[in-house]
Amino acid sequence: MRRVRDRRGFLRAGAVACLAGLAGCLGGSDDEPTETEVDVAAGDPDERADWPTFQFDARNTGHAPGQGPTDDVEARWTFSTGEMVYSSPAVVDGVVYVGSQDGNLYAVGADDGEERWRFRTGDAVTSSPAVVDGVVYVGSQDGNVYAVGADDGEERWHFETGEMVPGSPTVVDGVVYVGSSDNHLYALDAEEGDERGAFETGGTIQRAPAVADGTVYVASGDQSVYAVDVEDLEAEGDDEDEGDDGDDEDEAGVEARWEVATGDMIQSRPTVVDGVVYVGSNDDTVYAIDADSGDVRWTFLTEGSVVSSPAVADGVVYVGSFDTNLYALSTDLEEAEAADEPGNPETHYWSSSGFGQVRSSPALVGDTIYVGNEDSYVYGLSARDGEVRWRYSTDGGVASSPAVVDGVVYVGSTDGTLYALEES
Repeated sequence: MRRVRDRRGFLRAGAVACLAGLAGCLGGSDDEPTETEVDVAAGDPDERADWPTFQFDARNTGHAPGQGPTDDVEARWTFSTGEMVYSSPAVVDGVVYVGSQDGNLYAVGADDGEERWRFRTGDAVTSSPAVVDGVVYVGSQDGNVYAVGADDGEERWHFETGEMVPGSPTVVDGVVYVGSSDNHLYALDAEEGDERGAFETGGTIQRAPAVADGTVYVASGDQSVYAVDVEDLEAEGDDEDEGDDGDDEDEAGVEARWEVATGDMIQSRPTVVDGVVYVGSNDDTVYAIDADSGDVRWTFLTEGSVVSSPAVADGVVYVGSFDTNLYALSTDLEEAEAADEPGNPETHYWSSSGFGQVRSSPALVGDTIYVGNEDSYVYGLSARDGEVRWRYSTDGGVASSPAVVDGVVYVGSTDGTLYALEES
């Protein structure tokens, strides 16, 4: 575990400056504020893309084309479930898919908020659905991964793990990658639900993996983030199909290409952009890790657990912390003080405070950041400087991460409601 440079004094000073209100606060590396706005272009309102999975894509980038609301919003509609909504919505072909603590996966019309169907599991659904080729894939705390028809809500298959499945599936090239509280990352055939391979960590896997360039990146409650080659997972599945001939050679199972240990459990999902893995840890730190080698490029210390997953685009990392801040950090590496420790981000563009704890993972669409908060609000902030452009109050904390499609923000709340927010 490499040493993390102490930035707490700087962050405390920045937090005091932020207490005056909700506007973005500018900070910088060590004691010198940058007072530099992020160079980000406004989105094209005529450009539209579905939001098929957690944080938009298999790399968990949180960055989508188009434009969302940039001024005050109102509810186009609200949809009530039976319990809290921690699940983050997926939006595909005019339908919103979301799970609820009431044990159901819901399909809701994006235009009118009317229920299309519901699929009942055996326990709470905190998992965020992934919608690919007409099938919705989702985990349940009943220990199963489900594949459900997007049109009719009929079960196609289910796969039973050893414990609950609170995290979200990631679907790439006909394979469903999903973690379980039984400490395993599973690779499942998307069409049939058969196991194609599994990788065991030393702790529960509570969040979605990221998949990029033939590698699965997954974080665990054992305090580590892992890179696992897809080919190795597939090979392990092939070995199991051939049966056990008594040879103990393969009993060790799949080995990670690399493992990076942090100082506490990891509930953040990895984000992979331009060959770098960005992930938060409950040790209060954001990590930037070389995707190929596993070398830690830089670290950034906050004053609270980082369970929010970074959104990354155009050289900027946007990530929230339990210290009530949302940060904008440069992806570039500041020169390290010593060869045996990682540096810091080259630039700490800004931090925006005045919130509660940030569990929700931000979404970047155009020049606006959309994020939920434990203070019950959903926020739209300027990606340039962190200025709050609007906020909308729910009746519960917002751990769900927004999906932004065709100018509308879809997000769940612990008040049991799914919201569709549009510019008023």
